[in-house]
Amino acid sequence: AKQTRSGSMAKPLLIFQIGTNNWQRQGEFAPGSGILHASFHQTMNSMDGVKCFSIYPSKVQTDPQDDDTFRVFKINHDIPICESVSPNSSYRWHSMDDKEYQAYLNRLESEICAFMDQVEAKEGKEFDYLISHHAFTNAMTAAQIVERRHREGKTKLKHFNFVHGTALKMYIKEKEGDPEYPMRFLTKCQGSGVFDGLSKTSGVWVNSEDYIGKFLDCFPSYPKERCVFSRIGVNQKTFCNKGSTVAADLAKHLQEEDQPKVASIKRLVTFVGKFADWKRLDAVLYAAKEYEATFPDLGTAIVGTGPPEAIAMYEGLSKSLGLQRTVFLGPKSQDVLAELFSMSEVGMFPSYKEPFGMVFIECMACGTPTIGAKSGGPTEFVKPEQGVLVEEEADWQTEEGMKRLGGKVATEVIKAIDEDWKKTKGPGCIDFVTKNFSTVAQVEGMLANMKEWSAS
Repeated sequence: AKQTRSGSMAKPLLIFQIGTNNWQRQGEFAPGSGILHASFHQTMNSMDGVKCFSIYPSKVQTDPQDDDTFRVFKINHDIPICESVSPNSSYRWHSMDDKEYQAYLNRLESEICAFMDQVEAKEGKEFDYLISHHAFTNAMTAAQIVERRHREGKTKLKHFNFVHGTALKMYIKEKEGDPEYPMRFLTKCQGSGVFDGLSKTSGVWVNSEDYIGKFLDCFPSYPKERCVFSRIGVNQKTFCNKGSTVAADLAKHLQEEDQPKVASIKRLVTFVGKFADWKRLDAVLYAAKEYEATFPDLGTAIVGTGPPEAIAMYEGLSKSLGLQRTVFLGPKSQDVLAELFSMSEVGMFPSYKEPFGMVFIECMACGTPTIGAKSGGPTEFVKPEQGVLVEEEADWQTEEGMKRLGGKVATEVIKAIDEDWKKTKGPGCIDFVTKNFSTVAQVEGMLANMKEWSAS
């Protein structure tokens, strides 16, 4: 706490965050929003005059023994997801019946309130700000918590929401009549009034400028001026050039059946992503068939996972294409990702309408240029100095369309190797991340937003 001029200790700003996905700890891998939540939490707690407390769900993790600033919301099933798959789950919210769904919300609200009460008793003051992650369950729960506390006479708390892409993707699928996503949760969220003006949510951040319009399409009564693009930051202590090499370090990350391939791999390109159709791993595999034929020493590392049927499909496609130097590594920790990016010539992430593209930033932070597709969040920051975005393929959901997309990716990989992008663009990638994607700068911006929005 900071000392005031009178000599008394000023009480810190108290912030509580509600996470949707697990953090990366106790051997459990985390999706992007979980990593981002953990980064916000740690960064806020490194700042003078700020104390942050958090909760997030997990089936396998336990509460920390040496840190009283966060807790695990224990569940007996995989973490519910909005759409697609995560590294840890393919259990959709749509598979819950209304009774299960309401029980989840009720218990989450009760556990958060109990945790907040304990913190306030210890700190001797009320929480100032409540941040919910994802424009869905957590946001509605946060609005309920604010109302509940008002009834208890605690009137200080202001709620803010950080919108991540997957909830909006789910709402869009519901609006489009996708049979796997019957209209259900968009109407629940709209009906809750959490984004009906400013009474329940004082401000909203989105992680891609493209998502401002998508959010307002779903919640048209929310004031546009309170919907702000927050540029994602990366932890450059974790994601930096590790000095790792293919010769010295690749083998330790390979599965046993792939160890014989090490001798033939002198250079590497890397894909990281969950095994979901929109991540378009099949395009990467089609690309690998082309560039493997051009460069007999170039290998491909595939990092990620998905449902068993998706793993079988992609590994089967790799075999059917006769890929000799493509290796499936499974999910990996952030430290291992940083090693793999550092030893790679280029990172390939040809997703369709990626909400933001954190993996691009992590790859660049390790001094490695990137190749993606010209849609979604990456169009806002990937420039020729850091890599390239290939033209979109309208028929990408067909086999022929995916092959054409793979051909475009292969062309750029071959160009990147021929022109040695690692040497010519790599150092600039690190500078670019340092100047534009610092976690500290992002959190400072969010704190300034919350102060301004709370005053008006």
